[in-house]
Amino acid sequence: MDADRKDFFISYNSANADWAEWIGHVLEDDGYSVVIQAWDFRPGSNFVMEMQKALRQSARMIAVLSPAYLKASFPQAEWAAAFAADPEGAKRALVPVMVQKCEPTGLLSQVVHINLVDLDSEAAASRLLAGVKTGRAKPSTRPTFPGSKTSSASVTEVMPTVAGRLTWLRQATPVAITWRSDLDGRLPNQNGYEAVELHLVPVGDEARLQVKELAELSAALPDIGRRHQLFSSTEELDASADASKTWVLSKERGKVAGLTVTRSGQRTAWTALPRGTIGAILDEEHLVSQLKTMLDVLTSLPIPAAGLVVPAAGLEPANMISIGKVGVVSNSASFGHGMPRNVRPVAEDAVSFAEIGRYAQQISAELAARIVAEHRSAARIL
Repeated sequence: MDADRKDFFISYNSANADWAEWIGHVLEDDGYSVVIQAWDFRPGSNFVMEMQKALRQSARMIAVLSPAYLKASFPQAEWAAAFAADPEGAKRALVPVMVQKCEPTGLLSQVVHINLVDLDSEAAASRLLAGVKTGRAKPSTRPTFPGSKTSSASVTEVMPTVAGRLTWLRQATPVAITWRSDLDGRLPNQNGYEAVELHLVPVGDEARLQVKELAELSAALPDIGRRHQLFSSTEELDASADASKTWVLSKERGKVAGLTVTRSGQRTAWTALPRGTIGAILDEEHLVSQLKTMLDVLTSLPIPAAGLVVPAAGLEPANMISIGKVGVVSNSASFGHGMPRNVRPVAEDAVSFAEIGRYAQQISAELAARIVAEHRSAARIL
C-alpha cells in the first residue's frame, strides 16, 4: 500500500476551519488518516498543487457543508472532482458532512450527507464515525420491540416526553455506585473541606474499560480537568492508575478536587463547596454551576460511553454544612449540626448519555435540588 495514501481529504471553507479541524481530530483519533489544509498545506507551498496532490492521494473526500461552503468557488471544484471520480457513489468517494443548516443544490443535493447540526460533541462524534464507516449500518444489537412501551428491559417507568424537557428513565434494578469515600483508602490522601461529588454510572457493561485503557487515560486527565477549570493551570496534580481505576487529584494544600474513572466505566468528579466565615455553604444556585462544570468534564472524557447512565450526586462530609448564599452574611441559614456523615439522594433514574450535553443545565439543577431537599430532610429528622 502507498505510504502516502490517506483515507480522507477534508474540504472546507475558511469560515468553518474549526469544524474541519474537529472532524480531522475525531477521525484520526479513531485510526483514520486525513489531509487538511490547516495542518498539511505549509507556508511556501503552492496551494493549487497541494490541493491536486491531496485529491489524488486520498481515497475519499469529506465536504464540510455550510452556507459559506456552498457559496465559495474553490470548494465547488473540490467536491466536483470527487463526484466525477465516483458518480454512482459506489466507492462513497464524496461524503458531505453538514455542520450548519443549508440546502445543497444540483448534483451535491443527490449525495446522502451526515448531519451534525445541533448535536453535542459526543453525539456528533458518534454520528460522524458511524457515517464514514463502509458497509451496512445494521446495529450490533436487536432494536427494542416496537410494540413495547419501554426503551429498556430494566426500565419500569418512563416519564412522558415534553418539548425541551429531558426524559428520565426509572430503573427497576439500582446501579452500584462507587462513592468517593469508597475510594479513600485506595487513593492518595486528600485532606480538605466538604465537597460535592458527581457520578455518571453506566447501565450495563458496554462502557467497561480494560486496564490498559485506564493507564492510557491517566495521561489525559490532568489536561482535561484544567481545560474545564476543575483545576487551575498552575496547581500541582497527582495523576496515576492501577488495575481498577485511574485518577487525577489536586495536591494544592487545602484544596479538594479530583477526577476518577473505574473499570466499570463509572465517571466521577468532585470539588469543594464554597466556604463562608462559619464553614461550608450549600448555595443551590452555586451548586448548579459546580455540577454543570463537572458534567462538562465527565462527558468530555475520551472513553466508551454507555447508552444510558445514572447521574448521582452527594455531599461528604455533610455534618457541618449550612444552607445560605455565597458572599451573603445571614443569621437565618439552617445548619446541619448533628447531620449524618454524608448526603446521598436516591439515584434510580437514568438518562441518555447522548442527551447530557443538550440538557446539562437541567440535569445539574435537578441534582442540586435533590441534594438540598435531602439535606433539609435530614436536618428536620435529627
